[in-house]
Amino acid sequence: MSDAPNSDNKPANGTSKRASRMVKVWDIPTRAFHWSLVSMVFIGILTGYIAPEWWMGMHVWAGYITVTLLVFRLVWGVFGSEYARLETFAFGPMHILTHMKEIITLRPVRHYIGHNPSGAAMIFGLLIVLIIITISGLLVLGGEENQGALAGVASYAIGDMAAEVHAFFVFALMAMIVMHVGGVILEGRLTGENLVHSMITGLKKVPQGTPPLAHRRARPLYAALVTGLFFSGAALGLENLAKIPPSGLVQLPANAAYESECGDCHGVFHPSLLPIASWQGMMQSLEDHFGEDASLDDDSVNEITAYLTQFGGENWDTEASNRFAILDPAKPYSIIATPYWVRKHDEIKPEVFKRRGIGVKSNCGACHTDHYSGRFDDQKINIPEEKKK
Repeated sequence: MSDAPNSDNKPANGTSKRASRMVKVWDIPTRAFHWSLVSMVFIGILTGYIAPEWWMGMHVWAGYITVTLLVFRLVWGVFGSEYARLETFAFGPMHILTHMKEIITLRPVRHYIGHNPSGAAMIFGLLIVLIIITISGLLVLGGEENQGALAGVASYAIGDMAAEVHAFFVFALMAMIVMHVGGVILEGRLTGENLVHSMITGLKKVPQGTPPLAHRRARPLYAALVTGLFFSGAALGLENLAKIPPSGLVQLPANAAYESECGDCHGVFHPSLLPIASWQGMMQSLEDHFGEDASLDDDSVNEITAYLTQFGGENWDTEASNRFAILDPAKPYSIIATPYWVRKHDEIKPEVFKRRGIGVKSNCGACHTDHYSGRFDDQKINIPEEKKK
């Protein structure tokens, strides 16, 4: 393989003054992939860091589509047309460093038909980072959220570690995007090429006298066959994984005493929201229950205590059970005093909790439509609107 696989190896000095011609370089699938990936990355960042948490469903779908696009690009990188093939922009390290030096010193000396060495390095880097982001995202979805194909095999601890990896590489991706866009702008200034326009039309400007371009045709049937085989195998594997029950959830039976005695005054809380010791301490001090006397007969106290002990937080491996295990030492029985609850609700204005459909901060079921299951999925958050008078 040549060290400069798509360079015409001619000086670019004065290129803008020489006659040039437009040639077709990027095929339609390559361009469609590029702009589709741009859209999915934008949606992923928007729904992951800017939009409310109940947009998480769109975030997940953006991730799935990104995986599909990455698989397609790798396959098309083998069976696509000439300049879509990965081998045509697989430059050696020294060639990449030389080109970067030329860019930094504002003196590029070569014209490249396809990707230049710096751009090629960025593309491979982006592909690797996106693969890491999507894999770690699947682990977060399965481990922390108990959703997706990996919900039955990924524990909360795995999902929590994957979340750190996911966040790190997302920020790395954003930094790379800034560098990529900056490089495109700088390259355009130095060479006179409009690379954005080229990625829309597929056409690039080539100096007159450039030797005839190598042009292997795409093999779409082979690409479709390999892609189909990959996704067929993946679908079979995901189907089997989906049959495994989520690892962190427990089948919670109803308890009449808990629901009637505690539900008379407030909505009943899911047992996973506090550690067992907190439930037991709360049940032993009902005479001073958040400033009120909530004393019950011994049989009811024993039955409810046994129920909360059996299904308290330590018996679950969900995001809620793990996050709410860290208590406010001054208020060990208060769910809404836990650091996690406070952090997750700090952007909600106090008047929202006073809406007729909510009433108090502790009314979890008013907004979390799946609170009875212990899942507390972001997609299932539905904050009641203020009713017009």
